[in-house]
Amino acid sequence: MTFTRLDPLLPEVVDPGEGELLTVSVAGGGTVSAVVYRARHDGWSALWHPRVVWELAPVSPDVGTDGMAALLDALRRRLRDERPGTDTACSVTWPSRDLAVSEALASHGFVPSTVLAVREAAPPEDAPSTEVRPVTASDGASLADLLDLWLAEWRHAISVGAAIDRPDAAALLAGELRRAISAEEPMWVAEIDGVLAGLALARWPAPHPRLPSGSWAHVHTVSVAADVRRRGVGRALVATAHGRLLARGARGTYVFYSPHNALSTVFWHRRGYRPLWTTWEARPATATR
Repeated sequence: MTFTRLDPLLPEVVDPGEGELLTVSVAGGGTVSAVVYRARHDGWSALWHPRVVWELAPVSPDVGTDGMAALLDALRRRLRDERPGTDTACSVTWPSRDLAVSEALASHGFVPSTVLAVREAAPPEDAPSTEVRPVTASDGASLADLLDLWLAEWRHAISVGAAIDRPDAAALLAGELRRAISAEEPMWVAEIDGVLAGLALARWPAPHPRLPSGSWAHVHTVSVAADVRRRGVGRALVATAHGRLLARGARGTYVFYSPHNALSTVFWHRRGYRPLWTTWEARPATATR
């Protein structure tokens, strides 16, 4: 069985990566395997992840409910020797359309935390007439103003569980913003009456092991100033990003959003995105049942 039987847009095979191979017996017969990787997140990535995450990646897509349950049982036993702290998690990333494993994940203390959604090339979008322009290394836009927009989006992500409060967040985001501008990564700002109203950042090309073949772009940040929301600023930014990235040769674009953020879920689905992979998490790792 290949992953494309679960979803035709998935790659046929997904490399589970490096780590400890875990093979367990399944009730009713047979065995299933997964790779367990202990990821350490410091600096930039720690804004979005606990410091230590045990990532479970089943080797094949045909684990089923009982197979996933057996793997999670084995992972729980494996963690007894690790004595995880509070800034930890266990995660499983699985095709969003395969609902069969949901029962096993939920009964073991996992909840959906992040969705990887994709949008393939599509006709140009209608967007509001908000002025949108690219940001360049010689741009006159204030770094402090751009950072304020990004910080506001990050703080909102904390409130819906997609990000983690860290005391050095402002410095880390400012450093990443400078790097992205210096590297001339795709970036756009929206203005209303000459005042900064929104920011969108992307990466292209941005390959991802869980996407099908082709050159994909990642729209990783869209932030709109609080006082101009519901005026189409986000739509204008995303429509501009889609048009420019597809014109460069991207097969499509992908985003990550929190399924607990009702506004984000509706926004991205209306922009033509659909869920491809869902990451389930138990935080802290001791919450695994």
